[in-house]
Amino acid sequence: MTDRILKAMASAAIGLMALFYVAHNIANLGAAQAFFIYTTSHADQVAYPVTLLPVPPAPLIAVAMAAVFALEAAAGLLGLFGAWAMWRARRADAATFFHARRWAKIGMGCAVLNWWGLFQGVAVAGYQLWQMPQGAGPTTGSWIYGAMAMMTLIYLSLPEDRPAAAASA
Repeated sequence: MTDRILKAMASAAIGLMALFYVAHNIANLGAAQAFFIYTTSHADQVAYPVTLLPVPPAPLIAVAMAAVFALEAAAGLLGLFGAWAMWRARRADAATFFHARRWAKIGMGCAVLNWWGLFQGVAVAGYQLWQMPQGAGPTTGSWIYGAMAMMTLIYLSLPEDRPAAAASA
């Protein structure tokens, strides 16, 4: 039962975090757009001045922002929904709890895709965000948030019920 409760709590925590991030992004839409433009502009790249990815047109920046916001919202909503489903199934049989984890696992997958795929893969590696003065926070933060979601996804994937032999020991 302890693992079932912890799995629900971990999923809820990551889900809530993702919803806070997307809410802050939407509340600061102009600043978010300016940061996306700055990130992809090749500005302030002193250490490695050549960036292989092109400066994108404004419509592509809007698509990138929508993708980030959608993944954060999906991670948040599915993480919380999955946490609720696991909480409701915490006293159920193993098969019921196994299926209750589904939405939380998909939510954590969205978080990993966002923070490790889009942020670390595209922004940090592709646009060299790591060397921009304003890039240290998102570079470090996206690594940490992605790791938190990945650790939660791994934890969700582990069986929580002890085998009969271990239970009798």
